[in-house]
Amino acid sequence: MLLRSLLLPILLLTTLAPVAAQAGTLGHRRFACIELQWRIPPNSDTVQIEFVLGTEPFARMTLSPEQNFRQFNYSIDAILAEGRMRLRIDEKRNQGILNIDSLRYRCYSPAERIFSGELATFDLPSKP
Repeated sequence: MLLRSLLLPILLLTTLAPVAAQAGTLGHRRFACIELQWRIPPNSDTVQIEFVLGTEPFARMTLSPEQNFRQFNYSIDAILAEGRMRLRIDEKRNQGILNIDSLRYRCYSPAERIFSGELATFDLPSKP
């Protein structure tokens, strides 16, 4: 019985550890009714971004070191999201930084809100 109770956690750790290491980096932040989600695939320096309303994405974009700046203007129904996003590369620390230079957003009302700041920092893949 004791062996079985010890064996199960060990099996779970050995099977889940590689999955966690390969999962990449996920993140999200809510701005009123809009959820901003991002994903950095494993061993990648590219960031995939989605703007989501409820459970449905209404806009997608990708940032990479080659195309590290995006200006956007998305609207759906009475919802607005516009601004600028940037992927900065810090070569000294070997990190990527996902940043919103400016975001103006509005949900079902004429009142707009504004945000700017860092969303995520992640390690860059090793260079060969």
